[in-house]
Amino acid sequence: MMRICTFNVNSIRSRLEIVQNLLKEYDIDVICMQEIKVENEKFPLIDGEYECIIHGQKRLHGVATCSRYPIEKYETGFDGELSEPRFIYTLINGVHIINIYAPLGDNYGERFEYKMYFYEKLFEYLKRFDLKNDKVLICGDFNISHTSLDVWDEEIWEGEVTHLPEERAILSKFLEMGFIDIIREKFKEQKVFTYYDYRGAKVYKNEGLRLDYILVTKPLFEKLKDVEILTSIRRKRKPTPSDHVPVIADFDI
Repeated sequence: MMRICTFNVNSIRSRLEIVQNLLKEYDIDVICMQEIKVENEKFPLIDGEYECIIHGQKRLHGVATCSRYPIEKYETGFDGELSEPRFIYTLINGVHIINIYAPLGDNYGERFEYKMYFYEKLFEYLKRFDLKNDKVLICGDFNISHTSLDVWDEEIWEGEVTHLPEERAILSKFLEMGFIDIIREKFKEQKVFTYYDYRGAKVYKNEGLRLDYILVTKPLFEKLKDVEILTSIRRKRKPTPSDHVPVIADFDI
């Protein structure tokens, strides 16, 4: 069994205890973290059992992929991220894992254009894989809420950042390419969220968004055993949680 977790930690140094407990309690094999907010050389030691590939910078952005399995290949960065560290590719246990922290964007300004550019380059990057036969997994904070099931109030979120028509079309394109949204496959028509704003006690009202995804190709989907959204970790008051929720997927590999 291979257990993979994606988690926007919103600062690894602020969330180190939570991550360490998560790894131990849930017996994680691979964790893909986003928004680590730290330079590579200052990334804290999570656990000596894990090998980490880090792509970070001071105070902002950054991604890290840590694995108990040997990391056979890796790449940090790609054409779509420009000067912001947002991408790591790893080959682990025969699975091509792409860990992304997509730009948030804005309402049709420069950051919106950057977000569209990021995904355009990501789609180009994916051309190197045989999506019908390779085990490919893309995970992370996509900063997109795909459908009405991924926002707590469709009327409020219509026309807002993460739920713009162009952003939602990006997720649809992944599915058209053959990727499978394993959270949606498990939870079907149920509203489930992976992000809760700190303001207004949103997590206790279940007023959230689903911004974090695990997308897989069919050969890997056939190995899927379970998906879990760890909302309980977000609800704990101490240590102070991230505003995102860890998501775990189990594969029979």
